[in-house]
Order: sequence, then structure tokens, then C-alpha cells
Amino acid sequence: MENEQVFDEEFIIHLTIDNTSYEEVEVKVNDPNKTIRDQINSIVQVFELPKIDGGGNPVKYLLGQVMEEGGESEILEFEDENGREQCLMDYGIRPGDHLHLVSVPIAG
Repeated sequence: MENEQVFDEEFIIHLTIDNTSYEEVEVKVNDPNKTIRDQINSIVQVFELPKIDGGGNPVKYLLGQVMEEGGESEILEFEDENGREQCLMDYGIRPGDHLHLVSVPIAG
């Protein structure tokens, strides 16, 4: 990726996961250059979040950056306008930032 950077220190973010008891948990990001899609898949796996809802429909997750305390999250898109997969570094996410994982209901 174009703006791939290497970090000597641990890359720790604060993560809140909607509809769970996980509120501002510290999470170590092993590779901030992994795509947003892959970051979400890792979070779902590590926190053992459901992949299928009660109605048998797949659960879609989105990752957002909390812009200010108690404020709205800005959704981190999977791809840019040219279809290139985005990563945390593309959004300027830094250690200590607060991210928010939300599930989006999919009608089935």
C-alpha cells in the first residue's frame, strides 16, 4: 500500500462494540495496514461476535471513528472512489484513537 508505515511501539486503539458490554476496550492492532474489511473480520473473530442474526441472515459490520466524546462516528469505507481497499492508515487512525463497531441489520 502507498502509505504503509511501520510502528516500533504497539498500536493500541479504544474500541466500542454496539450492543455488547465492550465499551472502550483497549485493542492491539497487529497490522494497521490490513484492510478495513480484514480488521472487521479480525474483531468479529476475536470477540466471537455473531455472523448470523436470529433470523438466519448474515450480519454486516461497519467500523467508524468516534470524532469527539459522545459524538457520532464517521464510517470508515471499505474502498475509496477508485475501488482501492482502504486501511486504518488511509484514514489517519493513530494509536489511542476511539473506534466503534456497529452491526447493520440486513433484511432477509
